[in-house]
Amino acid sequence: MSGNNSCQKCHSLKAACDEAFYTYPKSCSHAVWHVIRRCVHDQPYLTANNLLQVVERSPRWQEVQIHELAQLANDGVLVIGGAAESGHGHVIVVYPGQPKNHGGYSYLDREGRSKVLPCYGIFPLAMSTSIGSWPGAKSKGDRTIADAWSREKFKHVRFYKYVGTPYGSPDGAED
Repeated sequence: MSGNNSCQKCHSLKAACDEAFYTYPKSCSHAVWHVIRRCVHDQPYLTANNLLQVVERSPRWQEVQIHELAQLANDGVLVIGGAAESGHGHVIVVYPGQPKNHGGYSYLDREGRSKVLPCYGIFPLAMSTSIGSWPGAKSKGDRTIADAWSREKFKHVRFYKYVGTPYGSPDGAED
């Protein structure tokens, strides 16, 4: 893959994420679906838990490890992450850019006290939306993949790259 083509794919992925962030600010499932539809044109809308079930079984998707995420996103590869939960799960898209420290932002604890979320590592960036109030669950590349979940829940998040037609190639031709 040429460097210029990689850059174009990165910008295309970033543009799709930005559009999804503004179009579906309160629905992670819709926002992720919006980005997926840019390269998987026949992907029906699914809620987070159902989407994760389909992705886990689909030959179009391949599980990837955290250390691969930033490079994949920067190469324009569509990578989603998520964790199924009872009721509603949560899904995100890995956003192109330089990984950064997790945390560092303010939140209110259960007693209403203002706290700052401590950092526990450097992670790739995320596009994430949510109806919930957790500040880490809303990101247009300004928060990391770890910010959308509690530290305990993040242990259960899995990431999948799309291995069907290349991102941004309407004819499906390999670059």
